[in-house]
Parts: sequence; structure tokens; C-alpha cells
Amino acid sequence: MSEIKFKELKPLLNDLLEPDMRVFWSYFLLATLLSWASLGFLIHRANSLRFDLVFFCVFCVSVICVYHAVTFTHELAHLDQRRFGSFFWAWNILVGGLFAIPAFIYGDNHLDHHSRKYGTSLDPEYINFKKAPTWGLIEFLGMNLFLPYLGILRFCILTPVSYLHSKLRQLVLREASFMGMKSRFARRISEDASVLKSWSLQEMVTFVYLWALVLLVLAGRLHWSAIVVWASIITFVGVINGIRALAVTHKYFSMGDAPIPWNEHIAECVEIEERGLSTLLFCPVGTQYHMTHHIFPSIPFHHLPEARRRLSPHFEKDSFYHANVRKGVIDGLRRFLQGIYSR
Repeated sequence: MSEIKFKELKPLLNDLLEPDMRVFWSYFLLATLLSWASLGFLIHRANSLRFDLVFFCVFCVSVICVYHAVTFTHELAHLDQRRFGSFFWAWNILVGGLFAIPAFIYGDNHLDHHSRKYGTSLDPEYINFKKAPTWGLIEFLGMNLFLPYLGILRFCILTPVSYLHSKLRQLVLREASFMGMKSRFARRISEDASVLKSWSLQEMVTFVYLWALVLLVLAGRLHWSAIVVWASIITFVGVINGIRALAVTHKYFSMGDAPIPWNEHIAECVEIEERGLSTLLFCPVGTQYHMTHHIFPSIPFHHLPEARRRLSPHFEKDSFYHANVRKGVIDGLRRFLQGIYSR
């Protein structure tokens, strides 16, 4: 697919660029309400040390609901915060702060993944797994075991400490304010004062949530298992999201350090076209349409199925746009593993 082809196809989708905030709010609020209710139930049960079948069933429901609510951080990266500030802050207050993932640690990095940095060492969301597949998978999925506790360290301790000195503040923002595929990544720091103010406010929201949880445990109002429950949900969400990312985003083995042509970037993306129950559960907020999303990143998640339908007839049947479609998450994961372990 050439740049010219892209320009020719763009008029087909111009009416799909505007997000329907009724869809955003209804999906987000339903997932968030179920996340809060299930988490509250689990903490109440854990406080009484009642770890029965009901507890584990609700835990599974909670993981899926939190996963759907959390995944909106990807849409936030592509929304204009000035136009949709109410949704942005509602998400940060109700989801981002509670689960130690304020929007700035993901969204402000994510746009680099859609730039000429794609697939290079400067891409925060790309790992060349073919170089060391086994160790790469262990590191990528295993880091989820530490994420919730690193979140407590980052926002309970490093946030207030970072304000002691400007250089320390820069260090924390650069080296400890990132969420993506890579376990180590030095992020860019915005020079826009309004952006930095937004980051600070998001930090404060997260700081309040996490210290409230810690202090309730220290005061004996909650059993220490409440933190374990909260952390376990975050870990499971991270693992599920990681598996989904491996199965239905990119091939993760053909890139080098040099920027690549845009058409090669798109041809390295994959997606799921069918919308079965497993896809709806494990590919929330339109993440099954990852290739279409990379072709037109500005299209909101709820318009991606229609975008896919309109684009399909304009590609030959043997083109990458059809060849890179997976039957589901399991098929995508199988083909990903075959790709990174093949010689």
C-alpha cells in the first residue's frame, strides 16, 4: 500500500473520524461501574478471609471489567484532551488513579508508535522478539508481576520525593513514568507547561488513591490481603493485555533500528476481522482492528468495524490487508510464536 493509495482511500472514511461520545461514555461507565463493584466485593470478602468459589468467580469478572475500563487509555492517546477533557479526567479519576496507570504514562508515549520511530529502538511499544524469543517473552509477560508494587513505589514515594529538586523531578519523569511493552525506556518530557501541569494533577489523583489504600491497611481498617487482591487484578489484566498484544497487533520480528517505509510498517500489522465472544472479551475497545487502526489512527474504536468493511474491497485478496487477518486470539498467538521461533 503506497502513500498515494492511502490518500485515495482517506475520503472513504472522513465521516468516521468524529467520536460518538455517547458510545464512549456508556461503554466506559458500564465497565467502570462493574470494576468498582466487583473490586469492592472482592476486598470485602478478602477482609473477612472468605476465599471461596464465589470470590474466584467474581475475581474473573473483575479482571475482564477492569481490562475493558483500563484499555480506554489507548483511546485517550488519540483524543484531543482540549475537546474531550471531561472524559479524559473522568477516566483518570475513576480508573487511571485507582489502578496506578494515569493517562500520561501511556498516552504521551503512544503516538511515537505511530510515527517514523515505529519498530526502532525509539518505539516504546515494539520489541523484536525474534532476537531472543524465550527471554523476551519471559521478560515481557513476567514484568506484570511487579507492576502494581512498582506503581505504589512510583506514586506513593517517588511522586513527593521528585519535587525536592528539579533534576530529580526530571529523572523521575524520564525514567519512571512510562508504561509500554519495554521494561526499560527513557521517555520524552514535554516542554509544554499545561501538559506538565496535567501530568502533576494525574500523579496527585493516583497518589491519593494509593496512599488511601495503604493507610487503610496500616490502620487495620482493611486486611493486608486487600492490597494483594488489588495487585492481582492489575497483574492479570497486564498478562491478558500482553497476550492480546502479542497475538493481534504486530508480527514483532522484522524491524531493525532504521526507520522503515510507511507501507512496510502497515504490512507488519495484524488484526481479527470476526467478532466472536472471545474477541469481544479479550480485544476490548476495538483492539482487534489493529491494522486498520494503524492505517487511520484518528478513527475512534467504535467506527473501526465500518472502516474495515469499507477498506476491504479496495485491497487485492492476496494483499497483506487480508493475509494478516487472524481467526482469533489463539490463532494469532500460535502464528506469532511460529514466526518468532522460525529460522
